[in-house]
Amino acid sequence: MMRASGILLLVTFAQQSGVNAFAPFAMSSSSSSKRKVKTNQGKAAGGFGKKDDTVAVSHTRDESPSTQNLIDFLLQWKSQGLGGGDAGTEIGFDENGFRGLYATKAFKKGDIICKIPSDCALALADPSVAAENEMSVVDGAVNYLQWYAMNPQARAMWSPYIDTLPTREANFDPTPDFYSDEEIAQLEFPMIVKQALERKEQLAESAQKTNLPLDELQFATWLVSSRSFSIKITVDDSNLVRETAVSDDLKGNSAAYKVKEQGIRVLLPFLDMINHESHNYNSELHLIDPEKDDAWFAIRATRPIKKNKEITISYGAAGVETSVGLLMNYGFVQDENKFDGLLLKNGGDDCIDSVEGWSTTLEDDEQQLAAGVSGNMANILRFRTKMKRSYPSTE
Repeated sequence: MMRASGILLLVTFAQQSGVNAFAPFAMSSSSSSKRKVKTNQGKAAGGFGKKDDTVAVSHTRDESPSTQNLIDFLLQWKSQGLGGGDAGTEIGFDENGFRGLYATKAFKKGDIICKIPSDCALALADPSVAAENEMSVVDGAVNYLQWYAMNPQARAMWSPYIDTLPTREANFDPTPDFYSDEEIAQLEFPMIVKQALERKEQLAESAQKTNLPLDELQFATWLVSSRSFSIKITVDDSNLVRETAVSDDLKGNSAAYKVKEQGIRVLLPFLDMINHESHNYNSELHLIDPEKDDAWFAIRATRPIKKNKEITISYGAAGVETSVGLLMNYGFVQDENKFDGLLLKNGGDDCIDSVEGWSTTLEDDEQQLAAGVSGNMANILRFRTKMKRSYPSTE
């Protein structure tokens, strides 16, 4: 069955079952008197006293035909805040050639920076089916290939978005499942070693089961892990023992009924261009009117944002992601990440108890990095040095 309407399927299902399909993200109603959604549409940037609300331009605008085609496609669906200038945002490249989203005018805290309708999102699972287990990124990749990339009708419909996705030749940061087993072993940290080997095993099993080419499935898995957003929905499931009472305005009566919560991954065109910041992010993914047909996925400012500033969010569940999660799902390691210290403090069998438990010293790894190591080994060393610096006794 082709899911050409993408996330609209999720919204429709949520309405029919009377549940909140978007619990993990901030939400609001466009008609709520208590939490009115702010917007900069039609407003001039700046305020009283001519406050300095601009920073120097540090990026080059992406004027490629594929990016412009995506923006035109989304604007046809009434998306807002896209396209540069007074619209509010534009896609650009920083001095290192990394692509991101930039503000083309100033925003105040709480402003909606840009938004796309729920119709423009691509669901990677069928929310009407209660799954026994949480959907993995490999499962999502199988559905992405079969429902969209390899389905001629869907591929044509979503080509303005699919054509902007990274390729192996551009904007690709390999995750550890692309490493050799020897390289994975050099990560040393048991948690990520285990996850990488398990994903490689799951990829091989899924490729054999679905007859999908392993290399295509592996890259699609990388796309799903690095580009998709995970949301939670609840579905009716008569096999469950647990019962939840639902009020009249949701179910039509107050009778208890059986529900199950499950994770659903979605791809959000344009919004997935936004880069990560562990601490200094300035915006968040926000959902407007998730109970309505015309629901919106929006980016909302969490602090004032000056014109020309890069727009960033924090990746991971509830905006919390350790270096293990960032490398495993996105293929990079950030210099500063306070969540690593919390991970090491909690400890466990999947951790290394102290910096002395590693096979090399912090100084050894730093010297190797300084020597100009490249490729996967560079990221392995960045990960090892980042984790070693995160122990309480390490300055």
